[in-house]
Amino acid sequence: MINIFEVFLPQLLRYPNPTDPLNGEAAALLMREPKGYESKVKEYVQKYATKDAADDAGDDSEEEDDMSSLGSFESGDEEPAGTMEV
Repeated sequence: MINIFEVFLPQLLRYPNPTDPLNGEAAALLMREPKGYESKVKEYVQKYATKDAADDAGDDSEEEDDMSSLGSFESGDEEPAGTMEV
């Protein structure tokens, strides 16, 4: 798992592959206007990937925890979808 964070993700972020995109709009921008793509990436980094943005997101995390909590699956009201064969 560490290999994913230390090798794969940094490579993916440094060398995006616009021919097989997850985000088609970003890939199209990269292929048509590389400078526009670069400025958009810098804008998003400032908006979402700074310490201040992370701190602001941390303030909202209490509200989001309710939506992502596994507690709703532990109610016992529902049966599991299937069994795992070993």
